[in-house]
Amino acid sequence: MFAKHGDLIIRVWPGVLVAWIGVLIVASVLAPALDTVAETEEFRFLPPSSPSHQAEDLFRDAFPNKLVPSRVVIVVRRPEQPEGLQDRDLEWIDDGVYDNDPDRDFELTERLIKIAESEGGLAEVADPKAIVPVAAEDAKKGDVRRSSISAIRTWRDHTLGRLLRSNDGRATLVLVELTTDFLDSRNQPTIKQIEDLLFNDIGFKKHIPPGLELSLSGEATVGRDMQTAARNSAKATEHLTIFLVVILLALIYQAPLLALIPLITVFVAVRLTMSLLILMAARGWVTLFTGVESYVTVLLYGAGVDYCLFLIARYKEELDSGATFDEGVMNSVAKVGAAIAASAGTVICGIGMMMFAEFGKFRQAGFAISFGLVIVLLASLTFTPALLRLAGRWAFWPQIRTERGNSASGWLPTVTLASRLSDVRWLQQFWDGIGKLLLERPMTIWLASLGLMLPFAIVGVIFYTHLSYGLLSDLPTSSPSVQGTKAVQDHFPAGATGPVTILLQNPAIDFSDDTGIEVISDLTTALNRRKRELQLADIRSVSHPFGGEKSFDENDDSTATPIAKALRRKETRRRSIDHYVCRHGQNTDHVTRMELTAELDPFSRDSIKQLSRMQAEIRAMLPADVSKSTEILVTGSTASIRDLKSVTDRDQIRIDCLVVLSVFAILVVLLRHFQICAYLIATVLFSYLVALGATYTAYWLIDPQNFAGLDWKVPMFLFTILIAVGEDYNIFLMTRIEEEQKEYGKVQGVIHALQKTGRIISSCGIIMAGTFCSLAAGSLRGMCQLGFALAFGVLLDTFVVRPILVPAYLVLLHTGRFGRLGKYLGAEEDPSQAGGTAGDDPSVAV
Repeated sequence: MFAKHGDLIIRVWPGVLVAWIGVLIVASVLAPALDTVAETEEFRFLPPSSPSHQAEDLFRDAFPNKLVPSRVVIVVRRPEQPEGLQDRDLEWIDDGVYDNDPDRDFELTERLIKIAESEGGLAEVADPKAIVPVAAEDAKKGDVRRSSISAIRTWRDHTLGRLLRSNDGRATLVLVELTTDFLDSRNQPTIKQIEDLLFNDIGFKKHIPPGLELSLSGEATVGRDMQTAARNSAKATEHLTIFLVVILLALIYQAPLLALIPLITVFVAVRLTMSLLILMAARGWVTLFTGVESYVTVLLYGAGVDYCLFLIARYKEELDSGATFDEGVMNSVAKVGAAIAASAGTVICGIGMMMFAEFGKFRQAGFAISFGLVIVLLASLTFTPALLRLAGRWAFWPQIRTERGNSASGWLPTVTLASRLSDVRWLQQFWDGIGKLLLERPMTIWLASLGLMLPFAIVGVIFYTHLSYGLLSDLPTSSPSVQGTKAVQDHFPAGATGPVTILLQNPAIDFSDDTGIEVISDLTTALNRRKRELQLADIRSVSHPFGGEKSFDENDDSTATPIAKALRRKETRRRSIDHYVCRHGQNTDHVTRMELTAELDPFSRDSIKQLSRMQAEIRAMLPADVSKSTEILVTGSTASIRDLKSVTDRDQIRIDCLVVLSVFAILVVLLRHFQICAYLIATVLFSYLVALGATYTAYWLIDPQNFAGLDWKVPMFLFTILIAVGEDYNIFLMTRIEEEQKEYGKVQGVIHALQKTGRIISSCGIIMAGTFCSLAAGSLRGMCQLGFALAFGVLLDTFVVRPILVPAYLVLLHTGRFGRLGKYLGAEEDPSQAGGTAGDDPSVAV
């Protein structure tokens, strides 16, 4: 098959080049920008059946237009002054005058209103006391455009105002509530306007009371910073990837044109892949997420350059044996085409198993990377041979070759003394030495290698689930949201910027009458008694609308007359019911909500555990007859993070099993040795645990106090990619072993194959590791951790697993060191045992 393919390429190579370039140009011109089609809302990737999605659906049905998916939080403080905020500071924030205000241009709230007006007006006025911008004229014109800002809440807000001032009196918060998810790209213009107002508007800054410190926090600010970091990381990753590949190829080939051929091939494949993916996303065929280009770029550059290196290495061998340039291209495609296709198929199937994940991002990454690998495989087997044929003798410039050249030099054109020393003296001697050691002491080397890696594997097993789901921990400390969150936590509970909403639904209880309110009052009182134990800062409900431990019946400490107090309590009760109880639809009066402020960071792993505990405690606190018929749902950032953890934990198990089974099946079909294939799978599984443990250890040593665990995405991507790529290299080695064993016997064939593939596989591994290292070029810590783990795992596989653990096992197997057990492990009688030691055979030199 590949012999005919190679012959076809030689006959139509100009057309192949024109076709690839033409398709690339057309696709690039038609494809819009990725940002216009990418899905940005993180928790939209969760399955629709997730409890947090169900809670949001119930909330929207029961309390239309009152769901606050995210906020921008402005922190106003005087941290160093004992007297704290002054009256003039609070008046500058919100003077309570909304019509004909002479200080409109200099008051923070009024300027925030102007930002909403510039975007079409507030999206939703949540209650009668909320600030209403002047947008009547726009409404008359039929302008339905609205800002993503739904409300602006300050210390004057009648429901949240008390909570927006710190106990130490030195800080207050201004909440800019949005209608969009915290990662929605539509937030960015709004946040940019707020940021420019606070920090760049010179005229406005002149009227800020001297000594006030301002900073930004809130989920929406975190999301904006994450998207910015993701875009910057993607650009930095691509640039560093190209730079590293250029440097490594130049060092390997010492021939500019020959180094450019793999680079051009992969560049075309990556650009074409992204253009086609964007076109498919624009038509609704696939879904993409922001940052997918980083994964596609790194994997395609690493794998694509590997495939090109194997093809070019064989091309060089054919030319060294006396083939013409046409024959060299045809023979190289014929001899390694099947191995490249099989290796690529293994990686494609392995990573493609991610498409069976529940979490949308994993599914999208699995499809996008697998699709890209198909493109880069096709490019390696068509575009690269055509480029080699186009380059001809000039591919090896400045050491120009002639037709029918014959050299035993192997990897580099060995015209100069430097190239001979580079090629033979240390590289060949290194692999000769490895071969001799494996023949002399295979068991010692095998056990020593396992022993050195075992401690890291143990760490990987122990801390396998010790993961971080904190979004802030993924951002650099210089990010505005990180600094703003620190400012919040200096004066407020950590959960102030991400409150938790508890929904209680019971068709048998009317939460607007005395009986229903009493149930909620008892529950709120019970929670207040255990507030410290449950790490809660405040609890608000229909019975306790202002928070604290007093209900609305007990909260009036004024000196008003009893009649006035009664009227005030009646009005407070009415407004509290309207706010906390569903007042329309099929759930009228049968759904109520409680708003909780936690002491913990809403994105931390501890907050996830505490939320589950609190939900269980709430059910236990309800009367037995009420508890059985009440559905308790939770919405908020922590609830979504909890669902994310639950879904990805299930995905990890499912995808791990599917990857192992699919890769194992491919190995059995290709190699036809069940036991040896099982050992190959075991080695890459072991190397995965070692890489995971080494990464955990490294990042713990960097910052023991603040290290909360590896990012939650690391284990999934590390496992899938490392297993697939590890077996990719094993396939290259094993196919060459089978070829060499036909001539040199079972044992010597292993050593010959190791020495002939040693330099090329090592070069591929170094380039692959280099491309993975480029993930660390960005500022997202999760990507840095993944880059380190992948680079470490590939180098471990390249220089330990593939050249030591696999050959040592095969030598032990074929020399009968396993005794009778060897028959069950796949050992076959070696009829030849021909040849001396590998290092003495001149034919070993490539």
